[in-house]
Order: sequence, then structure tokens, then C-alpha cells
Amino acid sequence: MRQLAVEILVGVLTEGAKADVLVERAGSKLADARDRGLLRELVYGVLRHYFSLEADASRFIQAKPDEYVRLALLVGTYQIRLLRLPVHAAVHATVEAVKHSSQARAAGMVNAVLRRVAASEPPARLKPNQRAELPQWLYAAWRDGFGADKVASIADLFQSVPPLSVAVLDGDRDAWIEAVYALGIDATAGELSAQAVLLPAGTEVAALPGYAAGRFTVMDQAAQVAALALEVHPNDRVLDLCAAPGGKTALLARGHPDTQITAVELSAARLPRLEANLARLQGVNVSIRQGDATALEFADGAFDAVLLDAPCSASGVIRRHPDAKFIHDKASVARHAELQKKMVAEALRVLRPGGRLVYAVCSIHPEENEQVVGGVAGLQSTERLFPGETHDGFFIARLIGH
Repeated sequence: MRQLAVEILVGVLTEGAKADVLVERAGSKLADARDRGLLRELVYGVLRHYFSLEADASRFIQAKPDEYVRLALLVGTYQIRLLRLPVHAAVHATVEAVKHSSQARAAGMVNAVLRRVAASEPPARLKPNQRAELPQWLYAAWRDGFGADKVASIADLFQSVPPLSVAVLDGDRDAWIEAVYALGIDATAGELSAQAVLLPAGTEVAALPGYAAGRFTVMDQAAQVAALALEVHPNDRVLDLCAAPGGKTALLARGHPDTQITAVELSAARLPRLEANLARLQGVNVSIRQGDATALEFADGAFDAVLLDAPCSASGVIRRHPDAKFIHDKASVARHAELQKKMVAEALRVLRPGGRLVYAVCSIHPEENEQVVGGVAGLQSTERLFPGETHDGFFIARLIGH
């Protein structure tokens, strides 16, 4: 189990792989649900607390170790400090993971370092970014842009596991909540969206009422706000750009059954999931197209309403996806911003004069927010949702076609 966790962390931190993909792939080979749960806990726990764990373990390392060994030490330190497993169990399991790797010769060093960690108190002094569990560049950008107090509150949130959020699509949220309660599962109506319901983290989605019938879809409240921000009229021609995995598409389709929605997705690999999700969610008024949102194969003014949920650095969803703070950096933010500007321009091209465009990203970086749409003709309003207890961070801009 520890060996799998370390291998996944190596993939995320050295190759830029996404943690959820690797955890799901590895977890599918584990028969025991407890093992799958522990694997996820180890990977996501280290990613959430990486900087303080690194400061803790590095005090006792004399020479820079191989990356596998270094991350094994963080896995071991996480078990000791935050899982509070018995020291002998945490140390033994981590040392065994190293023994069964190509770095077996480092097992003795790992044993010695982890025992010193266990015998000590956590470091009393941490740099501000280490205390916030954020990369230095990200901490500095948010401190300068939002203030130290705001960064501290966001950072505190990012250390906790978010609730599961779903959107009820059949129009009867209260009845669905009662059905969930009948299964012995707590459920709370969301406050940002009239369709949102919050459930305990780790709730088995497929076991919830009406899953197969498409009564609901997993979607954070902030993402629901973004989709619902698009003003749609009867018989509108609606375009949903960067549509996969299809939650926002389904929200629009079920809420406006008398419209025709075109869902465009660039990635061929994501199309099957988009198709499967819309089939389950009864998105019968949706046609799916593969296409590039920077070069759409549609005529000028072809649509009445456009939703652009653009690719971004995912800084607003670090609580849910802590790998985002390692996969993206300042250069990545700049690249995304340039791509987003091209997508906004193309979305406005295919939007008829007077039509409505919503630009949304799950990032709170100003470079991907106001700086993308600022000065664009037709801009009506902008809204940044900072990460909160019950929702992710998001940015939403409303524009009118011209």
C-alpha cells in the first residue's frame, strides 16, 4: 500500500500526472475498500501537508536522497504526525515499501530518519508558505493580491477534506434529501444553488438514490453557480465549450429541455465519458462535437447563449485537488491566460449580437480572472467566489454579444 502511494506521488510530483487518475487506476486493483481508502488518504494527505512534512523530515537527512526515498519519508512522516499510527507500524510499513523498490539500499536510512521524526516535536518555525502548505510563488502572489489574512483563511480550508456536492436535476431537491436520509446518510441543502446538496466526504456516489436514473450529478456548488449564471431563453441555440465531463451540460439540458445544446470538447479521450454521463443524466437535447474552442467550426453569430468553462490552473479547487498546486506554476498560469483570451474571443465570434456569454474558471488568480475579460467589449459583470467551507473557488464573468 505504501509502495503504491509513493509511486503515485512520484508520478504527480515529477511527471505532472493527476492524482485522482493514478489513485483510481491503482485502487481498481485493490479488492478491499479499506485499502483503497488508505491509499487515497496517504496520497492526498501528503499532497495537502507536503511543505510542513518536508520541513519536518528534512531536518534529519544528511544527503539529498533519491526522489522515491524522499517521498517515502514524507509518507512515513504523514502517518506519524497526522494519521497518528503507532510508530512501529508506520515505520515498518514505510521501510518495507522502500525494501521492495529499486532503492532498497536506503531502507536503513529511512528507518533511522522516521524514528528520529517520531522521537521529536514538529518544527517550531516554518516559513509562511510552509505553514500555509503552498508553493512560495503561489503564497506570495495571493498575499500580494488578497492580503495575508485572506491567504491564511484559504490555506486553512485547503487542509481539510471538502464535502461531496451534487446537483439534483429532477427539480425536487427536498424529496431527494429525504431519500438520502432514509439510507442513513446526512444531507444538507446547499445555499449557493437551489439544486445543490452537500453530503459527507467519501459517500459512495453510485449508491445514492436515483444514480442510474440520472437524478443527480456530482458538481461543486460554485460550478453550479457558473452554469446557472447563463441566461437561457426558450428555443435558444446554446453552446457549451470545454464540456467534459458533462455536469454543467446536464444542468443546462435538464433545466431547459426546450433548447438545443451543442457540447464541444477538444479531448477525444474525454468524449466517451461525456457521452456516458449525458446518457445517464438524460441530456437528450444535447449534441456532442469534438472541436477546438479557439477555432470553432461554426458561423459568426450562430448561438444565442454560450457557456465557456475554460481550462485553467485549478487554483480554486486545491482543497479538492491538492495536486494542482504542484502541477501548475507561474508559467502555467500565464499560458492558461493566453489560451483563455483566445477562447473568449472565439466564443464572442459565434455569439449573436445581444446574446449571452458566461466565462468561468475554477481559478482565483487575477491573471485568469479579471485580466482575461477586462477591457473586452460587452463585459457586464464579474464575480470571484473565494474557496469556502461548502464550495470551491471560482470566477464568473457575464458578457453580451456585440
